Amino acid sequence: MRWRIPSTLISLTIAGLATAVALWRRARVHYHESRRDQPPAIEPPRPIPQAAQHGATPLQLPIDGHGPVFQRCYQADIADPAASASALMRQIMLNLPDFSPDALAEFTKAEDRREMQVGDEYDIKILGPWNGSVRVIEVKPTTFALATLEGHPEAGQISFQLNPHPTLANALRFEIQSWARSRDALVQLTYQHLKLGQEAQTNTWVTFCQRVVEASGGTLCGEVEVSTSELPFEHEVNDE
Repeated sequence: MRWRIPSTLISLTIAGLATAVALWRRARVHYHESRRDQPPAIEPPRPIPQAAQHGATPLQLPIDGHGPVFQRCYQADIADPAASASALMRQIMLNLPDFSPDALAEFTKAEDRREMQVGDEYDIKILGPWNGSVRVIEVKPTTFALATLEGHPEAGQISFQLNPHPTLANALRFEIQSWARSRDALVQLTYQHLKLGQEAQTNTWVTFCQRVVEASGGTLCGEVEVSTSELPFEHEVNDE
């Protein structure tokens, strides 16, 4: 089924994202980005536990999305951290909004409790004009994962994890890994084709990585590394 995107909505969306990108370009967010023909070596999406499958707003899974799947990895290596992986991750979980740049993605926890638990939800004010919500689907001492809810610009999952560095002594590796499709044709236009959504997203998570490094008390090794793979969605349904 073909549908027409209102020109006013397109204009507002592009203008909002262009403003965000311009602001963060001036802020000089530094990172190194690579694109791959094959998926990056990241973990597969999490199975969604029963406790996170139901809520007031339904999950928005990749099968509900539009276009290809984007697998992205944001990686920051931290030398000489003052905190352990579990202590640092606990700080992130307790203060998630502090690590995300408000100008691009402002997190607000829907529940009153401070401790992050499976089933918790966060409302996100996203410049675009889009807003969205996510639900916590996994919580472990050094990792947590979120799944998108209906109405979010994307359909998929994102995980955050801290591990000992594979080769460096007294170092940690912080990674954000995402697997997502666009919610609809408008999001795909701004994300995949105009690249505005993708650049705004990159700046959001690169800034998040940099703030994790600052909170660790250590130093960033090199730059934040960003890798992207674009893959066809295997279960695409053609309803034209």
